[in-house]
Amino acid sequence: MFTNLIYVYLSGEHKTLPKAEVLAIAEAEEVDIKVLLDMDQLLVLYSPSELIELIKLRSAYSRKIGTVLWLGHSKDLLTGIRETVEVLKYRGASSIKMDYRDLRSLSEGPKYDDVVKEFVRSGIKLVKNSDSVVDIIISQGVAIVGLRRYEIKIKDFLSRWASERPVYLPGALNPDISRIFVNLSRASIKKGTTYYDPFCGTGSFLLEACYMGLRYLGSDIDEKYVAAASRNLRGYGCEPEVLVADACRMPVHEVGAIGTDMPYGRQTKPHGIDIQRLIECFLENAETVLKKGSYLVFAQDIRFENVIYRALNRLSFKLVEIHRNWVHGSLTRNIYVLQRT
Repeated sequence: MFTNLIYVYLSGEHKTLPKAEVLAIAEAEEVDIKVLLDMDQLLVLYSPSELIELIKLRSAYSRKIGTVLWLGHSKDLLTGIRETVEVLKYRGASSIKMDYRDLRSLSEGPKYDDVVKEFVRSGIKLVKNSDSVVDIIISQGVAIVGLRRYEIKIKDFLSRWASERPVYLPGALNPDISRIFVNLSRASIKKGTTYYDPFCGTGSFLLEACYMGLRYLGSDIDEKYVAAASRNLRGYGCEPEVLVADACRMPVHEVGAIGTDMPYGRQTKPHGIDIQRLIECFLENAETVLKKGSYLVFAQDIRFENVIYRALNRLSFKLVEIHRNWVHGSLTRNIYVLQRT
């Protein structure tokens, strides 16, 4: 087995966000990692095993996480299967469930049927139901064989889907994308970070922060949305830590992370303020309440890129990441990850 080597099979829902989320979780919780392989939908990391539990608890865009048993060129996969069988037998396993994925179906070497025959020939039964699940993932000429520790399924989030909450109002985001914003903000369970959402709407981000065990606070200028957020949080057993407040005059002295979804669409219009001015005053105020070294994550329509860049030129923020996010035909937004310097 490859000591301290874990694999994360990523969701294909976005090109950059799944990887960024994993790295942000590790940074937030101060877990030392080294990226060994960064491939399409697959990360292989040198990392303590605690990262597996953190990804299980926090991630939205990871799908399968486990320990690497073998890694090598795809053409040598049968050798890897034989070595894996020895490890499995040593652990007392006589049967496994196998999940085989060739991410581009262009790799050299043995295919699915060859792998099945090698397991059977080696005395390991392949069954549909087993506590031992072996993932075989092939990508860009590299193959890994891993023992799965956890699988994150979209159904894990369905009970908190926007349409299932006690109150649904236009603009509410679903739990998977909401969780991405919280994680990219590097809010930390270990350090007791207070996560703050100054445009909290119906509480989508706060609900995910609650489920991850984070401290959180939200505010919104619209009383209707604050009331909705309170009801939604209570509906899932979370404290309704929400206030009526203007994001340009944030009701906090100091926070360790900010993650928010700003107004930008037709259904979410700011109250009596031009959207450009709202962006500017939001960033200016965020600079005054965010601790140095901490992160701010927000989304905005790509039409306002220049407004944001001009504001950043005069503020103490460093642009760390930017993720393009297509929403629908008329709206593409950027998700900005900034660090207060």
